[in-house]
Amino acid sequence: MPIDFPAPNLHGRDISRKLRERITQELLTGSGWMPFDQYMHQVLYDPELGYYHNGSQKFGSAGDFITAPELSGLFAQSLAEPIVNILAQMDDPVILEFGAGTGRLAEDLISVLNARSVNPRYYILETSAELRARQQSRLSATSTQVEWLEQLPTESFHGVVLANEVLDAFPAICFIKHGHETRPLGVQVEKGELAWAEGNAENTLSEMVEAIESRLGYVLPDGYRSEISPTRNAWITSIAGVMKKGAILTIDYGLTEREYYHEQRNSGTLACYFRHRMHHDPFLWPGLQDISTWVDFSACARAAKEAGLSVAGYTTQGQFLVNSGAIGKLDFTDSADAIQAAQSLKTLVLPGEMGERFKIMLLSRNLYLAPLPGRDFRGRI
Repeated sequence: MPIDFPAPNLHGRDISRKLRERITQELLTGSGWMPFDQYMHQVLYDPELGYYHNGSQKFGSAGDFITAPELSGLFAQSLAEPIVNILAQMDDPVILEFGAGTGRLAEDLISVLNARSVNPRYYILETSAELRARQQSRLSATSTQVEWLEQLPTESFHGVVLANEVLDAFPAICFIKHGHETRPLGVQVEKGELAWAEGNAENTLSEMVEAIESRLGYVLPDGYRSEISPTRNAWITSIAGVMKKGAILTIDYGLTEREYYHEQRNSGTLACYFRHRMHHDPFLWPGLQDISTWVDFSACARAAKEAGLSVAGYTTQGQFLVNSGAIGKLDFTDSADAIQAAQSLKTLVLPGEMGERFKIMLLSRNLYLAPLPGRDFRGRI
């Protein structure tokens, strides 16, 4: 454990111990090996002990990370600009937000839209009962009625699907190259502890990596480790199946395929977050830390096109916010609040902070859309 790593409290350690024991028992009574995407799904989404279901603090200074909506209302104000233009092209539109966190983005966005006399139906699809309760408490006073869903609607709809820092939490397949062979990485019990272990080569995984290499024009080097997340593609396909007219707006940290699988990025993008410390050990406190991988936006674009969607925009968060009309309305007077607002804005837009790491992708169907604010980077994907 890193020297400055904070220890969980007794309740947290008990949760993590139970989850570790549960996974260990599955391994010892099963094949002895578990693919990493299965492990990631279990530690994040186990209905009782998983990170997103066990009631642990996740957001804010007392949690593990802070998202853009928590930093500044500018985020929702900027997103409102393209959303208003999209909703104006529909009768009875909806906004469907996936994984709404604390509900701050929904609260701010509803306020901005209502001020512009735009009143869509607002749905939130949230799998965490604890987060759903927090969202319901926060949004109880809004003038727009919010409805919580357990799953994607089965009937077609017109509207905007909003996913802020959602795709990075989708379970990922981890792999390693040995010469021309690709082997999956997973979990086994080693000396009583959970540890990385290689699995047997699989045709499906090998074919996915070979397709990546074919597009790149080179074979990934020996010892190269990285990830693939087919569940993200399936998510886009499932939404395209019920969205008759509308857009998917995703905001997440990610890269294009050529950047993601660069020869020098030979350790992948897997990262863990606990009390605002980032590290790379997914077995440290199972159930108490967030685990994520960066988004391959090129893969998202291919999945969208195959599902009949258009890639209507792709840019960095910094470019999007700086060129948004909302930023010109900010009032930076000499006050403590203004100084805090300016500091938050720097975090959102500077290249060394969230400005370059986070990308915004807009996928659409049957819409006429203006380009997203900022430089258009679609040519890179």
